[in-house]
Amino acid sequence: MVRLVASGNGVKVDVKAKLDGRGIYICLSKECRLSKLNAGSLSYGLKTMVTAEMTVSVIKQLRTLVND
Repeated sequence: MVRLVASGNGVKVDVKAKLDGRGIYICLSKECRLSKLNAGSLSYGLKTMVTAEMTVSVIKQLRTLVND
């Protein structure tokens, strides 16, 4: 599992689980990532407005992390 954090300038992948901010955990399997990563789910979990662009950024960060 990996933590996503809502920060002042968007949503970031928090590999070390040490960043400040509201966070949620998601699993790293491809099926899980694809089913859970949308702007609505992230906005709900992080209790902040998450745009489609932020979601795309998170997906790119996760792909880099898992070499997918």
